This record gives sequence, C-alpha cells and structure tokens, in this order.
Amino acid sequence: MNMKTQVIAILVLFFSCASGSAQEKIVVGGSGSLNEEVTDLAKAYMAKNPADAIEVRPESMSSEGGIAGVRLGRFHIGIISRPLAQTEKTKLLYLPIARTPAGVAFHKSIPVTNLAEAQICDVFGGRIKSWKDVGGNDAKITVLTRKKDDNNTEAFREKMSCFKDLTITAEAIALVRGSEILAALDKRPGTVGIVNLGSSFNDYENIKAVAINGVIPAPEAARSGKYRYFSERGLVTQGEPQGLTKRFIEFMATAEGRKIIGSQGAIPVR
Repeated sequence: MNMKTQVIAILVLFFSCASGSAQEKIVVGGSGSLNEEVTDLAKAYMAKNPADAIEVRPESMSSEGGIAGVRLGRFHIGIISRPLAQTEKTKLLYLPIARTPAGVAFHKSIPVTNLAEAQICDVFGGRIKSWKDVGGNDAKITVLTRKKDDNNTEAFREKMSCFKDLTITAEAIALVRGSEILAALDKRPGTVGIVNLGSSFNDYENIKAVAINGVIPAPEAARSGKYRYFSERGLVTQGEPQGLTKRFIEFMATAEGRKIIGSQGAIPVR
C-alpha cells in the first residue's frame, strides 16, 4: 500500500468511526399501557432526527419491569402506569405524561350498555352475581381483578364513593397484569374487570367499556371532564434526563408529540 492509499484508508476509517459514534441510542420499556403511543412518538422523533435511535420494547413488562429496567441500566426510560412509591424514588425521577380513562369492561356479547355506580359496586362487591340483574342475559358474572390494586382501580376508589372502601368479592379471579385481564375479558364472556382504556384496550375486538351513569367513556367526555375516571401514566429515568433521553421527552411536550399521545384517547399532561 503506497502512502497516498494509506492516508485515504485512514481518513475513511476515521470518518466511519466518527459517523458511528455520532449516533445515540436509547432503550425504552415497561408497562404496555402507553406502549403504542411511545412507539409512535419514537418513530416521529427519529423521522426528524435520523442520527438518533430509539428502541421501544414491544412486550409489556408491567410498571415494575419498567422501574427495574431503569435501575439495572437496561432501559434509559421506563414506562409506568402509576406514580412511584416512596420506596422507589431513590435516584429515580418520575415524569407524568398522560392521563388515560379507566373503565368497566366486559365481552361484547353481554347486552349491557350502561351501569349505575351502585350497580358497579354491587357487581365488584359480589352482591350482584348474574348479568340478568343489570339488564343482561341469564349468565354468571365473574369478576376479574388485579392481585394488588392498580392505578385503574384506584381511580374508582378515588372518584366513586361506594367503591372507596369496597372489598372486592372473594370469588374474584386475581391476575397479575392488566394485559392478562384484557385477554381474559376478550376470550371469556361473562367476565368483568376494571381496565385502562388506552391504546392496548383497542387491540381487543371482543370487549367494550360500559357507560357509567349514562356517560360513555369516549375521548371527548374524558377531555371535557364529564367522564371522571382516570389513571396517570408516566416515565421514569435514572435521575435528570440527559442527551437523547432528554430530547425525546421534550419532544413529547411539543404540539406534534401531544397530538400523538392524544391519538388513542389519552390526555397529555405536559
């Protein structure tokens, strides 16, 4: 190799390395409750900033998985469906980004379109055991719940007086994740559960959310405040966001970012 060829080779190697090092990549994962919106946000951001790479893990890992991923350095941003507990706040920063409606949902084959608050409390408390008692068919009601109250259930405890101190029926089937409740509602007519009505809800064709006291949990009713049941969704980072993590979170608060967050019925809060 002559001197001129050697110099050209070194320059090519230098600029290749410089170009490679210029790209910054972050990984995002956790709760599936806003996964679709965050994926769309990442695509929109990267379309404007092709030198940056944002990987959003498609599988739902729950809020706990998002928090653990950030703590262990596997995720730069964790998606969580609840605020941090006091014991989780050490070295972690929580950033709320959206409120999403929480609702009472069941299989579309159940011909019930509206429930009064008192009926909801009687169903989840185990006092109403058949769908015929709330205007449906003669079929057993099977309550699905989380093993530990989640943000959606807490929204009902906060806003519905009869639900505040309600003990969920001992006959309820307790599941770990919200995605498990959605899947069960989709496959098992007769089941009922309190779920998040964000983007993941729209992935299931066989379930519907009931009107409460005549108010349908539609995006317009949620935005106007007429529908009162919401749960908060947010992001968690290891301390103050830096670099691409910071730029991506700032993008979420732009007009384009807020539009993407609101596209599936969530209400942006940044």
